[in-house]
Amino acid sequence: MNFQCLFQEKKSNIEISESVIFDEWAGSINTDPVHKREMDASWNKLISTKESITVYLKQKDFHPKVKTVVYPFSGIDVLNLFSFYPDSDNYVLFGLEDPGYPSKYNELSLKEKNIVKSGIRNLSDHLAGRNYFTYRKMKEETKKKELNGAFPVFVAFLKRMGKEVIDTKEKSIIGNHIEYKGFQVTLYDPNLQKQQTLTYFKIFLIGHEGIPGDGLYEYFTALGEFGIFTKSAEYLFHGEKRKSFRDLLLKNATFVVQDDSGFPMRFFPENNWKRSIFGRYEKSWNLSGAVFPEEQPELIKLSKETNDQILPFPFGYGYLGTKDNRQSAVLVFEKK
Repeated sequence: MNFQCLFQEKKSNIEISESVIFDEWAGSINTDPVHKREMDASWNKLISTKESITVYLKQKDFHPKVKTVVYPFSGIDVLNLFSFYPDSDNYVLFGLEDPGYPSKYNELSLKEKNIVKSGIRNLSDHLAGRNYFTYRKMKEETKKKELNGAFPVFVAFLKRMGKEVIDTKEKSIIGNHIEYKGFQVTLYDPNLQKQQTLTYFKIFLIGHEGIPGDGLYEYFTALGEFGIFTKSAEYLFHGEKRKSFRDLLLKNATFVVQDDSGFPMRFFPENNWKRSIFGRYEKSWNLSGAVFPEEQPELIKLSKETNDQILPFPFGYGYLGTKDNRQSAVLVFEKK
């Protein structure tokens, strides 16, 4: 009963000064007309993409009933995550960007604050143009000492999506002689009338992670059953280099949404998983500096048998080679 009361009160630990900063980052107030105008322009495109995804999925047999979602190699892509998993309770993301929490925005000069907002705008424009981030662009912006990491961008994007920020706090996973730093944002969604949490960690997978005692094994095991979302993942789970961590995630996964650069289809045998494809797949893309993708004849076969229409939105690396959506494909695997 106490939890229910707290839930309905939507109690916030965010001070008014912090809330104003969050609105400034999002460009949702008129303190910086240039920033607001440019954020409006990119988010008009991004919200249009989100609405296209929502309308499209309503026409499909798509019911991801999971309380927790894990997004490996996420970058700062909350828009796609919440488009495919809109009403889950908890979202756990990890990528290569520094957390950047807590922000020291109040201590910056006007010039430095403008650099922060410029970085947020640049990443917003970047996502709006292709519906995924490149690691190079994210590193270029988040490594700037003024921005100092991903936190301001996450908050700006979440606010633009209509989420209210109720609380923020530092989070970390302690491993063997390593600390995976991150943060957690408690949100309130006025449309869903519920609280949600988004947790982000900086995790660089060298290849031996995901074994008992390394911290990551314990953390992701403790999540219980969860859904997975991943896209534009540079085929990092192809091959065997990250086998232990890949197996750790798939052990508790019950619903997976991804493009072809996520988990190879061989991990979703038909007797254990319902396998669907939205859009069309013909081949994977050999990206410079990325893991060489596995051949996936089963995926080609599934695409031909399904013979779905072209997606009304870009999804994955197919946009790179075609500059349109005819090679965009969403793969959905649901545990039977």
